[in-house]
Amino acid sequence: MAAAIRFVPLGVQSFHHDEVITVMRVLPGSFGQMLHEVKASESNPPLYYVLAWGWTKEFGRSEWGIRSLSALFGTFTVPVGYAIGRQLAGRRVGLILMAILTFCPMLIWYSQEARSYALLVLFAALSFLVFVRALDTRRGRDLALWAVTSALALGSHYFAFFAVGIEALWLAVALRHRWQALLPAL
Repeated sequence: MAAAIRFVPLGVQSFHHDEVITVMRVLPGSFGQMLHEVKASESNPPLYYVLAWGWTKEFGRSEWGIRSLSALFGTFTVPVGYAIGRQLAGRRVGLILMAILTFCPMLIWYSQEARSYALLVLFAALSFLVFVRALDTRRGRDLALWAVTSALALGSHYFAFFAVGIEALWLAVALRHRWQALLPAL
């Protein structure tokens, strides 16, 4: 259901202003030229543009082709939401959270836009899922995975700092006696 809601209407409307900016960044030709364009004129980190550049080579430059990357990210966020709900409170809460994420108008909107927001939501959700696990297990592997997902969230949008920063502070307080495990993750 989440995929159908996100993918079916992708090509109905033409690009709006912000999406045109994305298209202008990912279509110049070479990978190096795209990175130069992002560095010179974009206020977001380059991860989304790197992925979108490769995506357009396979799926085309149409509205559907370019927006489908965000639709994929938005669709993947739904099962991550289930995992978060299940980790925090059980299967029923996971199913409820999955339903909320499936039908949330803002998440659907971001999943149908050729911008980095759906990627930010996906990596922020993954970061939070691993954060909750790291608090439970206190294992170095989970802390390392939290660091990787947090870095990916930060690489998708600078606003990820608000979520990742709170998680980092919480981990620092919760694991203050295990600095040798926490320090590399931070």
